[in-house]
Formats: sequence, C-alpha cells, structure tokens
Amino acid sequence: MQSERIKQSSGLTLIIIKESIRSFLKNNNFEMSAALATYGFFSVIPLLFFVSYLLGNYAILSQTVTNGIEGLVGHLFPLLKTFISSEFFFSTQYKLTWLVITLGFVFVSIMSLTDSLRTAFLKIFSVDSDLSLLKTIYANVLSAFTILILFFFLVAGEIFYSYLVRTAFREGYYFAVLNIFISLAVATICMAVFYKTFLPVRLKTVRLITASLVSAILIISMRDLFAFFVQSNPNYGLAFGSLRILFFMIIWVYYCFLVILFGAEIMVHFWKRDALLLKGLFLQDEAIRKRPEALIKKFIRRYDNGDVIFQEGAQGNSMFYIIAGSVSICKKDQVIRTMKRGEYFGEMSMLVDTQRTATAIAAEPGTQLVTISHDNFDAILKENPKIVLSILKEMTMRLKITGDSL
Repeated sequence: MQSERIKQSSGLTLIIIKESIRSFLKNNNFEMSAALATYGFFSVIPLLFFVSYLLGNYAILSQTVTNGIEGLVGHLFPLLKTFISSEFFFSTQYKLTWLVITLGFVFVSIMSLTDSLRTAFLKIFSVDSDLSLLKTIYANVLSAFTILILFFFLVAGEIFYSYLVRTAFREGYYFAVLNIFISLAVATICMAVFYKTFLPVRLKTVRLITASLVSAILIISMRDLFAFFVQSNPNYGLAFGSLRILFFMIIWVYYCFLVILFGAEIMVHFWKRDALLLKGLFLQDEAIRKRPEALIKKFIRRYDNGDVIFQEGAQGNSMFYIIAGSVSICKKDQVIRTMKRGEYFGEMSMLVDTQRTATAIAAEPGTQLVTISHDNFDAILKENPKIVLSILKEMTMRLKITGDSL
C-alpha cells in the first residue's frame, strides 16, 4: 500500500514537472523574465541605498549594518562583495542626498516590478483580474511594502547570522552544513512570502512550500555554480570593461526571475493537478490516455448492471467518462444509445447548467466511470484547444444522429 502511494506520488510529480516545463516554454517566460529582470535590477540597488541610510544613521549600528548588507549581497549576488565594499558604501556617506534620490527610485521601480509580476502571474495561472484600476494600484502598493519589509528582515537576519552563528561555529564542517541549511530555509521562506504576495489564487500551504523549496534549491545551487564558473573563467565578461560587475548582476537577476516564474508554473500545475490528470482521457494518443489511470482512482465510481447513474430531470453538475463496461442512455424507458469504453456523456447539461435530458443506467456488471466536475472540465478546455475541437465534433455528430433518428 505504501509503495503504491509512493509510486503514484512519483508519477504525479513527474507529470507536474513535465507539464511545468512545457507550459514554461509555451508562455514565453524567458521574455517575461527579461522584463522582470530589468525592473528587479533597478529596484535592488535603490533598496540597498535606502536600507543603508535608514539603519546606518545609528553610529553603533553603522558598521554592523554595513557588514550585514555586505553579507546579504554576498548571498544574493555572487562575486559582488568587493564591489559593494569599494563602491557602494562610499556613496552612502552622502546620506541625505541619497535619501532623496533613492526614495523616488525605490517606489517607482518597486511599483513597476510589482505590477509586472502581478501581470506575469495572472498570465501563468490563466486568470483574469477582477480588480479595478484603483484596487490594482492599492494591491501594488501593499506588495511594494511587503517587499520592503521582507528586505529589512533579510538585512536583520544577515546581521544576526553574521554575529551570532559565525561566532558560535566559526569555520569547519558544522559551519558549512549549517550555512547550507540556513540559506535554504531563509530562501524557502522568502520565496513563500513572495509567491503568497502575488498568487492570484488560493493554494494549500504544503504546495506553496513545496514550490518555494524547489525555487530555493535552484537559486542556491546555481548561485554557487555561477560563482565557480566566473572564478574559473576570469576573462568572461571582459568585453564590458568596468561594467563587468553590472553585467554579472543582470545575468543573475535574470536567472532568479526565471526560477521564480518556473516555481509559479509548478504551483499552477499543483493547483490544476486534477485537470492535468483527467485531460489525458480526451487525448487521441492511446499511450497518453492510459498513463494516468493509476493516478485517477479517486475520480472513479463503480456500478453494477442496472444501477442508475443519474435520472432524467436531475441537475447536471458533472460528466462521466467510461473506462470499463458500458452505459445505456434511456429516455421514457427506451434505450436511445449505448455508450462504450472510451466514450463520455453528461457534458451538455453540465456545460449549460440545465437538467438531465435522459437517464443513464449501467449496462454491464463492473462498469467503471470517471467523474469530471465542471471546474476541472473548464480547466481542461481552457488550455487544450485540440480537446475543445474534438468535443465539438463529437457533440455535432451526436446532434446529427439525434436529428436523423427524429
């Protein structure tokens, strides 16, 4: 029993990852990531100035904040600690001037970033925004403040990490293990807060954390690989001259947004996992149609010969797909059609939300039907034009047969 559950979970995970990659490419997320990277790049630098000004005004905390931001940048952007030390904090000595400059940049850049992120997530989740212009602006302002607060907590956490954890463990094996664990935990929490801020739908906490963990692993692992690649190729990016560091930052921010959008794709397929499994029933490829049968047991209902599936005049809120046995469609105690394995019925009254126009009765012992809800069927049709076309052809054929019989 346990091995079967593990097998089903593994199969579902593979399907979700495969569909997430396919959808990632279909939605042209490379282009969206490039736009988000532009806004993100011009948001991070003002944020660093802003936090340095607000926290660095306290003489006691000034060096602590400096070290904290250096550590944070070292975690967020590989290879930039030297640049931060030599260039960034020199300019923050002119605090009042930079406060005025960064206040404008911070809100303009973050508002642009939040609006673009919200649009990207709506596209990925195939959801239309029902917010008015004023409500959208209000939501973007709240999201901007969430990012600011998250950034402050990251700086504070880095300060705590630098002065307590490092003091306790110094260097060595335990420190390396602890460093990986804390980096992964913090990155996962940050990604979860980030996703929660911009998700256009409600998602269970377990699935939110799972997608956030995947994104955190991709970012942290690639961070170290990226640093190793640049250190191993000292001539990489020399064509940009003094802008080489900025070139590295742009590449890294672009990659981070690729990961964020891929995490969103994973979440949307977790959210639509039922429709993802059920859509295989309507595809023409027999291999694909058989693949999810072990994963759709919760949708299967079993009937004996003569069992009534639904009565004429009942409200139609679901449709049925036959995977074993057969079903008789009756009207006024007369069989007008017998449905076999691989066929479906009950979709018309479900789609138009009307009463059943006939009675469905199981015609064989051991008849097995997959129950498909209205929401799952809508999700299947919305993202699969080929299935829509095949269903329209089937409905047209049925109407033609009914018309000929009359």
